[in-house]
Amino acid sequence: MKKIQMIGIIVLSSFILSGNSYAYDSTRYYKCYGEMTNAHKARGFHKSHRMMSIQIKETICTAYANGENINYEGKV
Repeated sequence: MKKIQMIGIIVLSSFILSGNSYAYDSTRYYKCYGEMTNAHKARGFHKSHRMMSIQIKETICTAYANGENINYEGKV
């Protein structure tokens, strides 16, 4: 049991120290989603290709909320 715990601690420590950890930020997601929705509505994409618009916004904004530095459409 102690061996498994030690391995878990080592793996977790290396992940934290690697600098790759970033918490999901729902505020960033909703900001991105709102700005992209406004941009899509302004050019008619929101209405003409609604499902594609939603998929694009979900993909881009999830990455943005996870810490990616993305210059998405409509970003203020």
